[in-house]
Amino acid sequence: MFANLFEDKKPQEIEIPADGISLDLLKAVYRNNQLPLTTRMRAAIAALPFEVPKLAVTAVVSEQDFATVLDRRLKRIEEMKLLENKAVNGGTTITDRTIELEPQPAPPAPAPLNRIYDKRKYRRI
Repeated sequence: MFANLFEDKKPQEIEIPADGISLDLLKAVYRNNQLPLTTRMRAAIAALPFEVPKLAVTAVVSEQDFATVLDRRLKRIEEMKLLENKAVNGGTTITDRTIELEPQPAPPAPAPLNRIYDKRKYRRI
């Protein structure tokens, strides 16, 4: 009754087509239940990069090259600057938005070797 369950099965040969590639062999190995799990895992790990795409950065390619896009944007920036310089309601606008900082004096630096050559250490009483 249970003799069929415990019989040693003949190992199944792995077959790949004549025009098969190494990926087909790896798939056949990791799908074969009669092989040890470690062998099947190694075949699955080796086949993984070719079955599932990696997440990567993709570039959007348009008809225009980088220089053309850069020229258009620089031209637009110049137009925006011209719009800022125009008079609003007959008055003048402030075009210079730079903030001038007052110079801050540098903090006083200690004498360079003050702590090494401290004369108080070598005084005679």
